[in-house]
Amino acid sequence: MAVKADEIRKAKKFLENKKLSIKTVKPRIFAQVANKANVNFEKLLNVIMKEINGKINRSNKKEN
Repeated sequence: MAVKADEIRKAKKFLENKKLSIKTVKPRIFAQVANKANVNFEKLLNVIMKEINGKINRSNKKEN
């Protein structure tokens, strides 16, 4: 799925403004997902962060 260069630039600027590394979150992929899901960047980021923060990291969980 092709994303216009303008959308990629907007995604890059958005990610940089949110202090997220563009090495970790690729602007092209971020723009593609937002486009395919038909949501804006802010909503997509909120959904991603909610999923990351809502999960238990089993590698750090103590076992009894």
